[in-house]
Amino acid sequence: MLKKSMVSALGLLVVTMSLSIPTKATELTTSSQETLLQNNSTDSRKISRITSVNFGATRQISKSTPIPPDWVITTVMSDYYVIQYVGGARLGQTVQTARTTPIPKDWVITVATSDFFVWTYVGGASFGYTIQTAKITQVPENWVITLATSDFYQLKYVGGASFGQTVQTAKFTRIPANWVITQATSDYFVWMYVGGASIGTTVQTAKITQIPPGWVITTATSDFYILTYRG
Repeated sequence: MLKKSMVSALGLLVVTMSLSIPTKATELTTSSQETLLQNNSTDSRKISRITSVNFGATRQISKSTPIPPDWVITTVMSDYYVIQYVGGARLGQTVQTARTTPIPKDWVITVATSDFFVWTYVGGASFGYTIQTAKITQVPENWVITLATSDFYQLKYVGGASFGQTVQTAKFTRIPANWVITQATSDYFVWMYVGGASIGTTVQTAKITQIPPGWVITTATSDFYILTYRG
C-alpha cells in the first residue's frame, strides 16, 4: 500500500512539472513577443498615442493603415509606407514627401517633381512674409498670390494687417475678408485692409471691389466708389 501511494505521488509530481514548465516558457515567449510588437507596431492608434515624438520622427506602417494626424508619407514601398511626423514644425522647416500624401494645415509645396514634393511650413508667419512656391501648391488661409510666372507663385502672408495696409496681388488670387480693391490694372490688383475702421471712415476703391460687411457705397462715379463705414 505504501509503495502504491509513493508511486502515485511521484506520478502526480511528474505530471505537474510537465504541465507547469511549458506554461512558464509560453508566458515568457508571449511577453517577449508583446514587447516586439509594441516596438514595431504599425497600428495607427498606437502611433497616435506617442506623446514624446518630435518633428522628423519616422515610422513604418502597413499600406492599409490610416495615416495619423500630423504624419506624412515620405516613402512608398510595395507593402508599407514610411511616414514622418511634422507636428511642432517651425516656420521655414521642410519635408520631402510622396506626391500622394495628405498634408496638414499651413504647409506649401516649394518643389514639385514627378517623384516627390518638398513642402515648407509657413505657420507662424507675420504680415508681409513671402515665399516662392510651386504652382500646384495649396494656398493657406490668409495667404495671397502676389506674383505668378510660368514656373512658380510668390505668396505673401496678409494675416495680422492693420487698417490702411496695402498689398499688390495677382488678379486671380483669393482675398481674405476686410480687404478692398483700390486699384485695378490689366495685370494686377492693389488691395487695402479696412478692418478696424472707425465709424464714418471713407475709402476710395475700384468699382470691381468686393464690399465688406458694414461698408456702404456713398459715392459712385464712372471710375471709382467711395465707401463709408457704418459699422
